[in-house]
Amino acid sequence: MELSFAEQSQAFLWSLLLGAALGVLYGVIKFIRFTFISGKTAVFLLDTLFMLVSALAVFLFSVGMIRGYVRFYVLLGAFLGFAAYRMLFGRLFFRLYRPVVRACHSVQSIFFRKSKLFIKKLLKSGRKILYNVSGKK
Repeated sequence: MELSFAEQSQAFLWSLLLGAALGVLYGVIKFIRFTFISGKTAVFLLDTLFMLVSALAVFLFSVGMIRGYVRFYVLLGAFLGFAAYRMLFGRLFFRLYRPVVRACHSVQSIFFRKSKLFIKKLLKSGRKILYNVSGKK
C-alpha cells in the first residue's frame, strides 16, 4: 500500500517540526552541558543519549505518521528542521543564556570553595576528637 502525495507532503512538513523540536532538545542539552558538565566522557554520553532519543523520535514519527515506512524525505525534513532551528534560533538562545551560564559557574565556584573550607574544618575538628589532640604541649 503506497502513500499518497498529500500524505508524503504532510509527513515532510511535520518532520520539519520534529527536527525543530529536536533542535530545542539539543539546546537544552547544550545548556546543561555548558552549565554543569565539563568532562569529555560526560559530553560523549550526553551526545550519545541525544542521538538515541533522536533516532527513536524519528522512528516513532515514521510509525505514527507514515505507517512505519522510514523514508528519505522524513530524514531530510528532520535534518532541515534541526539545521534551520540551530542556525536561526540556536545562536540567539545561546547568546541569551550565556549570562545564566556564567552566573551558574560563579555560584558553583563559590559553593565548592565554601564547601571545601567547611569540610577541611570538619575534618580538622574530627582529627582532634579522634586522636585526642589538644593545642597544649
